[in-house]
Amino acid sequence: MTGQWTNTPVWWGMKEGLVKLAPFGDKVPADVQEMVRARQQEIVEGAFDIFAGPIKDNAGEKRVPGGGTMSDEELLSFDWLVEGVKGAIPQ
Repeated sequence: MTGQWTNTPVWWGMKEGLVKLAPFGDKVPADVQEMVRARQQEIVEGAFDIFAGPIKDNAGEKRVPGGGTMSDEELLSFDWLVEGVKGAIPQ
């Protein structure tokens, strides 16, 4: 951004315009689209953290306690699937 490189991690997302929603398909109801856009705005405003707990993995183990959130280091070493996702990560 300033024309000088550093090795400091840059965490850009929706607020900075790096992450965007894909267009909705024809079968997505208008009320669902509205709900998703409202949640997107909450994320942009910092009012909603998608990595806030409680979060369990798909084996039922609590990975993030209620009131907690995942640190940058935890996000970089994320090696488990969230509750509701079927499957396993190869070891």
